Amino acid sequence: MSSSTSTTSCIESVHAHGPDLVVSLRGEIDVATAPAISSYLDTLTDAHSTGLLIDLRQVTFMDGSGVRVLTRARARRDGRLRLICTQPITLRLLRHPSLRLHFEILDRLPPP
Repeated sequence: MSSSTSTTSCIESVHAHGPDLVVSLRGEIDVATAPAISSYLDTLTDAHSTGLLIDLRQVTFMDGSGVRVLTRARARRDGRLRLICTQPITLRLLRHPSLRLHFEILDRLPPP
């Protein structure tokens, strides 16, 4: 599978949810897919001033490249970024104490 095909398949959906924009990702977020996802999120953060919710519940793998994508998106949103995640392996990475990420992590989509 080519990198562009992988990247396209990582973005499941984008939709408004109350005052927030929800971006649902799926599959593997790694060195091959992260640059295009980051670019896409940059475009969204430039176009929308609302809060951003990134839904990671369908992500099957994420490495340090994925963490960089999320921290970049949060920095571009002035901290107005929340994550939805229930996958134990991804949660372990996002909550690893030595990384000091301090993301707001939800287990479900909040009410609008």
